Amino acid sequence: MQHTADTLWLEILTELDESADSDVYLRQVTPRSLTDACLNLAVPSNYTQAEIENRFVRDINRVLANRISPDCMVKISVETSLVKNPEPDGNGSVSPQNKNNTEPTGLNPNYIFDSFRVGPSNRICHATALSVSENLGSDYNPLFIFGGVGLGKTHLLHAIGNRVHQKTPREKVLYVTSETFMNEYIESIVNRESAQGFRTKYRETDLLLIDDIQFLQRKEGTQEEFFNTFNELHKNSNQIVISCDRSPDMLENLEERLSSRFGWGMVAEIDKPNFELRYAILKGKCQEQGLENVDDEVLNYIAEIVTANIRQLEGTLLRLYTQASIYGVQLDIDFARKALNDAPAFTRRSQQKIITAETIQNTVTDHFQLKSGDLTSAKRTKILVYPRQIAMYLCRELTQLSLSDIADAFNRQNHRTITYACEQIEKLLKDEETKKLIQHFMDELT
Repeated sequence: MQHTADTLWLEILTELDESADSDVYLRQVTPRSLTDACLNLAVPSNYTQAEIENRFVRDINRVLANRISPDCMVKISVETSLVKNPEPDGNGSVSPQNKNNTEPTGLNPNYIFDSFRVGPSNRICHATALSVSENLGSDYNPLFIFGGVGLGKTHLLHAIGNRVHQKTPREKVLYVTSETFMNEYIESIVNRESAQGFRTKYRETDLLLIDDIQFLQRKEGTQEEFFNTFNELHKNSNQIVISCDRSPDMLENLEERLSSRFGWGMVAEIDKPNFELRYAILKGKCQEQGLENVDDEVLNYIAEIVTANIRQLEGTLLRLYTQASIYGVQLDIDFARKALNDAPAFTRRSQQKIITAETIQNTVTDHFQLKSGDLTSAKRTKILVYPRQIAMYLCRELTQLSLSDIADAFNRQNHRTITYACEQIEKLLKDEETKKLIQHFMDELT
């Protein structure tokens, strides 16, 4: 069995930036067809097409080159029929209640409470999120959910929004990433005609769900705008739900007056799942994706060795299933062990040791005998570019940081610099000397 457009798209999402599966634009993609030369994707609007082409096409093509062939490229076309229209009532007209549904929510309909697996590591977050969905603007306002990458924060935000949207369609629900909020704020500055529309959109919503708030660190202008938006919503008892990769007191580059407000309601931590929850998540994924004939022994094995986060857990299962399907063999314990053990060491992320960007920067700095701060400086001399790109690549491979977070760690404006650096190192991995050097750093850091 070969790749299909649908299964390949799922794999691409697991390979992209850690926050990609929650990106409002990528969720609008419908895979259409796949050949050796092209993956055809459809989106509902020209704007969505432009956003994906500007932000993700290079990374998508990189995955296609690795999975299909070096000549395989992505093609994105616009199909306006994909725009969801309100359903007519029994008389054939759109009811007043359904008219509210035409306003985009940014929600992923697949992320609901029923598909969220609950265990000791996330029970409090789940219960609090469920309570908020039943009673907006209550004591848990704002609700601030924090924890590592891929642990289910985004799932819970969408689940809250979907439940509210289903129960009370008249309520205005809006899910965005903080990066989207910033981009739209900048657009409102550039195009003054859209400024009032921007403020109306965010300040008149009944439920604002904002993901990855840590992205606003060092973005002073956007922080000021979000501060005013927060105050307006809270004053009117409109619900705010925020996710972050760290607790409010750990947001060092966020204004104190803003981070302090995050603690006004409920701050809930979501932790790594234990073995039982990891196993339950894998069983649920098999049911949701229709993955047949996967031995329980395989699920046990994956649950034992993949402990970092849920995204890696599910991604490992999907990759093994796809590989077994391509080879036309049963996904049993022998195949799973061989497939995972045969993976190159430098492509596997550490599951045990916590590695930070600072640790990597210090290690690379010492190896190349550079000055402290060289890697994060704006200097672009030849003697610095190569070590800096190596450090950026290692951050992507060994940490749970998103590309935007890595960019912040190197004092870069956006994640495109990180993407380019990683592409350069991936090309150089064909050279045995570079390959050995990367492996040396991997061994030292892990």
